[in-house]
Amino acid sequence: MDPRDLLTSLAYLSQDKNPDIAQTAADSINQIPLSVLSQAVKIHDNPGTLDRLARAHSSINGLVDLIVANKNAANETIAHIAGSSKGPVLDQIAVNQSRIQDFPKIVEALYYNSETRMGTVAVVLENAVRMGIDLSHIPGYLEIVESILGPEAANRAKRKEDFLVEEPPSKDEPEEQAQEANAEEGLDEEEGLDEEAFSQLMGESSEDEAGVVDQKAEAEDEEASLNKSAALWKQVAKMSVAQKVRAALLGSAEVRDLLIRDTRRLVYMSVLKSPRINEKDIITYAKSRNLNEDIIRSIATSREWTKNYAVRAALVANPKCPPNQAMSFLRTLMNRDVKQLSQSKDVPGYVARNAKQLLQLREEGKAKQA
Repeated sequence: MDPRDLLTSLAYLSQDKNPDIAQTAADSINQIPLSVLSQAVKIHDNPGTLDRLARAHSSINGLVDLIVANKNAANETIAHIAGSSKGPVLDQIAVNQSRIQDFPKIVEALYYNSETRMGTVAVVLENAVRMGIDLSHIPGYLEIVESILGPEAANRAKRKEDFLVEEPPSKDEPEEQAQEANAEEGLDEEEGLDEEAFSQLMGESSEDEAGVVDQKAEAEDEEASLNKSAALWKQVAKMSVAQKVRAALLGSAEVRDLLIRDTRRLVYMSVLKSPRINEKDIITYAKSRNLNEDIIRSIATSREWTKNYAVRAALVANPKCPPNQAMSFLRTLMNRDVKQLSQSKDVPGYVARNAKQLLQLREEGKAKQA
């Protein structure tokens, strides 16, 4: 049987409802000699087969590279590889501007893959902007564009203007032209962390994210935690703006906790657009009186976040919350919380006064009903 036909049959059977058949077919694919498999994948013309191989057999050495190089692979397959793989194959995907223009989700997949090098990310986004690709659906897109290409490019993206302003830098003089473009956009010439250090930072474990502590050695762990925090702070301080924005969107809770306090609006607002952010984070931010007013205002004007009672309660007590929003949220609080606000000396005076008035009105309403 032709290796291509064999591969198609096995890929189809590997999705059989009978688990024994599916497993046998999958095992058979893994047992095909690499030389035979490689030759078949190179010239295979069935997008479905290539997609199945990319999703279920990506661990086979060099397989995804061959699939990416095959023009018959579906764009959805390439986007999957872009978001789940690591190594040179990501650079291979990034240089295929034709595919990126046809299927912009590839750019999104590359950006949100923490294994993608910052240099690769910069090139892909720059080319996407220059080609006029609309990526406005990506959380934090304008912040990403501004961090790499400058505020003017972000403004153009926001206005949905034609991005085809100039050709990408030629291969003969990429560095010189890129520097000129950066100068025009007002970008900082920051080196930032080297790729290896940044990749390690972005690849922190889920245990680090959750803040797991070994209770058997609390004192030692506390000291280790302090040392780790100090080291993390030094790494964050060395980051370029583009790295900070990406870390704000994709980094661990510890990294976001540092970047939410960054002096650049571009950076700290990116934290709020992180897909990793959760209600616990928002409640913590809403309580903080040390964060920039823009952060508190952004939380207060978000319908999604202010559906949470604890968020509204925290905002009412925060002096940086806009008064109109604070008064609106105050009316939604339960009596016990309103009473606490009316007696507190740590909240703005207008909040305490309005809390007292609200309690009085509610008491009068109860009396009338009685």
